[in-house]
Amino acid sequence: MKNLIYIEDIFSHLFEQMRSHGVGMQPHDRSAAVSFYNSITTGKDLTQNQGNYILKLLKKYVNVSKPFFDYSYAIETPQWKKPFRVIDKSKKVWVEQKSQNFPYICLKFPFQLKDEFDREILESGPYKKKNFWDAESKTRKLLLYDFNIVEVYEFCKKQDFEIDHTFIECMDRIEEIWQTQDQYKKTSDINNDRVILNNADEDSLQYFSKYHLNNLDDDLMLAKSMGYIYQSTPKNYIEKIASSTTNTFHVGSVKDFLNICYKLNGKIVLMLDRASDPLIWMKELALHIDNEGYDRNDFRVCFRSNNKDDPEFNKWVSENQFGGKIATAKFLIFRHKPAKWLFKDENDVIIIATNSLYPSTSTMTRHLINGHPCVMYVGDIKPVKDKEKEIVHL
Repeated sequence: MKNLIYIEDIFSHLFEQMRSHGVGMQPHDRSAAVSFYNSITTGKDLTQNQGNYILKLLKKYVNVSKPFFDYSYAIETPQWKKPFRVIDKSKKVWVEQKSQNFPYICLKFPFQLKDEFDREILESGPYKKKNFWDAESKTRKLLLYDFNIVEVYEFCKKQDFEIDHTFIECMDRIEEIWQTQDQYKKTSDINNDRVILNNADEDSLQYFSKYHLNNLDDDLMLAKSMGYIYQSTPKNYIEKIASSTTNTFHVGSVKDFLNICYKLNGKIVLMLDRASDPLIWMKELALHIDNEGYDRNDFRVCFRSNNKDDPEFNKWVSENQFGGKIATAKFLIFRHKPAKWLFKDENDVIIIATNSLYPSTSTMTRHLINGHPCVMYVGDIKPVKDKEKEIVHL
């Protein structure tokens, strides 16, 4: 066989010959050799470090391979078919926005920084942040609105990035907005015994004007449902709900829950955990209703048990005034998940409540809880929260 000239060809031939002759490499050498062989045969450029490693392998196995392939002539003065790929070790950050797309923070940095970058920037905080790798430009792109730009700046400064003027200008603009956020922030307040919306657009003002009830509690809840958070120090339960950016609350007692609900117009949807005993829970609820002087006719049990398995529950519901017409009820009580008719009819549901301690496994219930402006967990034990949810104790 004619002598091969280039190291890439020699290494590929050695790899194939060792395999065909049943000559093995040490495990850690074989793993690297497979990777190099695949890179060479697919036409990928090698780096200087990879080239050095290949020469190290060739020298290590030169004597083992001599019976079937002698390449000792080539490894003292190696010749390479292709120039080595130069690794871009530059570090730069800038902000980019193309046409009407969202702005992105763009970062270019060597692979050695990836783990540290992932840990400090991508994995910090409880929420998943939108980012992607742009293979064409070899940059990491972060959706600007998902990241703390100051946190990104501190990372880049620590790692000696070249910081482009577009990034600095963007950071200055965000700082300016932050300092003047009262001019942009959607909030609500009470003025002359009326709820007002701050920084509201015309559509929001018209909607609020159409549906407000000239009642402070109801109007604060309406404002919260529209995203206008009460900005003054809360003095009661309703104001605390209206001043919270979360939609999830914990009420320690059924008594407090009922008192909150009766301050508001609109219906209350109460979903009993399917792991709990509905009869025991309804008997406790009935006791609180009577003690607080409320009307049992305001409450409707919208589910029934199987008469064969639990005839006592259906009988108790009927005998204790928890059945009847749904249209006139304030509280609609379901088990585990609401009936589909709730979404077909026009029901002004002001609060979603449950006695469950854990996030629901029902897709319908989870969507309802995630999307509603006020969800209450009722019970003396604080519920287990979703990792992305804050629960405010009332």
